Amino acid sequence: MIDRAEKGKEQIENAILNFPNLVPDDIDLSAFMEDEQIHRIKKASAYRDKLIELIENGGERGHAMPWDSVGKSFEFRESELTVWAGYKGHGKSLVISQVFEKFIMDGKKVFIISPEFPPHRLLHRMMIQSFGLHQQSRKLAIDFIDAINDQLWIYDQQSSLKPNDVPALCRYAVDRLGVNHVLIDSLMKCGMAPDDYAKQKHLVDSVQQVAHRSKAHIHLVAHMRKDKSDGSIGGLHDVKGGSEIADMAENVLIVWRNKEKEQGGGRMDEPDCVIKVDAQRNADGWIGKIPLWYNKETMTFRDGQ
Repeated sequence: MIDRAEKGKEQIENAILNFPNLVPDDIDLSAFMEDEQIHRIKKASAYRDKLIELIENGGERGHAMPWDSVGKSFEFRESELTVWAGYKGHGKSLVISQVFEKFIMDGKKVFIISPEFPPHRLLHRMMIQSFGLHQQSRKLAIDFIDAINDQLWIYDQQSSLKPNDVPALCRYAVDRLGVNHVLIDSLMKCGMAPDDYAKQKHLVDSVQQVAHRSKAHIHLVAHMRKDKSDGSIGGLHDVKGGSEIADMAENVLIVWRNKEKEQGGGRMDEPDCVIKVDAQRNADGWIGKIPLWYNKETMTFRDGQ
């Protein structure tokens, strides 16, 4: 006998299979392969208003995280690159999904490049995080798609990308779709050998240039080195690949899952997950840890407040 809960999930997934905002994998990206040459020599006066804003208001505000305890300590600002790192199985994609769900609820436009997950699975998880597992229904799935349809686009490919396609896709999303946030999940799916540090550096530099020359914020997922124990959080220099990956980014966030507590060890008052802000080049440069507690039913994380 088929479990009723599983059957319900299947019906919901079928309801969102026809999500219209899927960018096909055979899209013509030739027009976005190279940056157009723009004359960038300007007088100092061109930056007067930005300078005054920085002095009087601390610069432009970014888009907030879903957790109130973070406040203004960390925000996702325009024209920046954030590297999300963490060990395999530590919940990077789950945390990022909640962050992107917050962007959408705040009226921002997002584009997701995630070859590791089928689009309907991504949407299913985001819907659960929006409404809670116990409220799932076919009607709710349809309502959810209608609500986010003007704000979310997904690249429809479940295989490794070509390195040159990644910055081109970012330019396409910024220029044609007007997105505020682009997620590349993950670096290991961008068609490069794990030890080809030169190509990795070039890719990171290319997508960062897209961010710098637009108002978009680009999020890049990376993994941690396997020679490190996942019993400790680690740092930005433990990010797998060339050191430039973390060094070049404006922000480096490390997601760590408390597996000891999950397996019955540790203290119950310890967090289930920690986001470590290990680098923040702009704003006041705050670095620190964000403790979070996990709700399995809704697949969401909450802070201690």
